Amino acid sequence: MTSSTFTPVGEQVGEFYDQLVGAFDASLYGPNIHVGFWDGQEDTTGLEDAANRLTDMMIQRLQVGPGDRVLDIGCGVGGPAIRLAQVTGAEVVGISVSLKQVEKANEAAVAAGLADKVTFLHGDAMDLPFEDASFSAVWMLESVMQMPDRKAALSEAARVLRPGGRLTLTDNYEREQISEARRPVIEGILKRYHTQSPASFEAYPTLMREAGLRCTEVLDVSENTTRQSVKRLGKALAENMSELASKIDPEVFAKLKPAEGENLEMPEMGYLIASARRPEAAQA
Repeated sequence: MTSSTFTPVGEQVGEFYDQLVGAFDASLYGPNIHVGFWDGQEDTTGLEDAANRLTDMMIQRLQVGPGDRVLDIGCGVGGPAIRLAQVTGAEVVGISVSLKQVEKANEAAVAAGLADKVTFLHGDAMDLPFEDASFSAVWMLESVMQMPDRKAALSEAARVLRPGGRLTLTDNYEREQISEARRPVIEGILKRYHTQSPASFEAYPTLMREAGLRCTEVLDVSENTTRQSVKRLGKALAENMSELASKIDPEVFAKLKPAEGENLEMPEMGYLIASARRPEAAQA
């Protein structure tokens, strides 16, 4: 076990989500802070149900059940972890760099009657406060993109995974080449949300291998996730703008509000699901 310390990036992300905590009371995704999954352009599923659908896709990839222990890295306000425990019967531990998120997540676990099965802690993915090989599975649901070093974060996740244990995550990637003119625009939007530069879809298997994991899947779900989410969330935000503005610090709200004419869809950006396993120990 390593001592729990926070990187400068982790501290900044934690402060960012602490400032946004009021928005979660008016959450348009329900108890989620991640995009949804739609079957197509004509799918009329609501934001919360679509976000739950993506959570369920991730749950299926973990293949856990009663007796398993799962680590949720970047747990948000706890919705996906609670759903995971309800569906599978597994024990879940979530961590977040945001103290206020942790408080809300633990309150949600109590309200769901799962405080004995789902717990949330203040911690940084770059320095996990857990023993080696102490979890059956790990997921990083829309969180690795906010960490300063993807390989280091994946290496920490691999360290706490038991041999044979599964990992699954979602991440942004550069789907189309970003032009020199567009790159400052995109980087500016990502920086505003404390998100790192996009990953490389083709490089993900190598990234997993270098972190000590065996990649089993890299799936492009861009058309079903981000494009739909941005479009539908934009409409929902417009309808709920006054409520959100009343719950967030005005200075923070001003930074998050899209600039006039700004398009957050960013067609150059893709969204992927990647899964891996920690290899079993080599036979002597």
